[in-house]
Amino acid sequence: MAPPTLYGHPMSPPCRLVRLVAGIIGVDLKVVDLKDSGIDMKSPDMLKKIPQHTIPALEDDGLYLAESRAIVMYLISKYAKDDSLYPKDVNKRVLVDQRLFFDQDLYNRILNVARPKFYGEQKDPSSIDKVNDGLDTLNRMLDGKQWLAGDKITLADYAVANSLSVLEFVPESGIDPTKQPNIKEWLPRVESSHPKYVESLKELREGLKKMAQK
Repeated sequence: MAPPTLYGHPMSPPCRLVRLVAGIIGVDLKVVDLKDSGIDMKSPDMLKKIPQHTIPALEDDGLYLAESRAIVMYLISKYAKDDSLYPKDVNKRVLVDQRLFFDQDLYNRILNVARPKFYGEQKDPSSIDKVNDGLDTLNRMLDGKQWLAGDKITLADYAVANSLSVLEFVPESGIDPTKQPNIKEWLPRVESSHPKYVESLKELREGLKKMAQK
């Protein structure tokens, strides 16, 4: 069977989440960089497969998926050796799901801070306050806990930490998650949880250096 194909871009945070999780669970992906491949997500063929024409997009044995969180939930459910990252027990899984829904909102808030830098859009003066409000919530979620959903690291931890890494694109925003004490203690735990996470951060920071040089 051919490996799952991931369409994306190496510096896209949602694409990085998919590659990170695939690496952690040992799934080899065929990664297609849209910038280098010339594939157009809005071509008639791709629109049939991925109506949203967004990245990341996954193709796996005739199945086509958009949305990074849906993709990683699928990869874990189908390919992981155990369910520790995304539990099958409904009472445990729902906690992960809830944190992932929270992460979607938090990521969008962070994106509203980062987007003007790359697309020349007008800045929303309230966008920084909205991110800091999200960080306040995250800090409360971690109060007295090692991990976001249960007593072990899960997909929720990797997704939220990955979203926070987007702030490294915009250091001039002044937003610093580590000003929150629980987040400050949690982030190093996530980073040290698996070598693939360290690799992901290294790739991000090397990519940021190249962007700055250009």
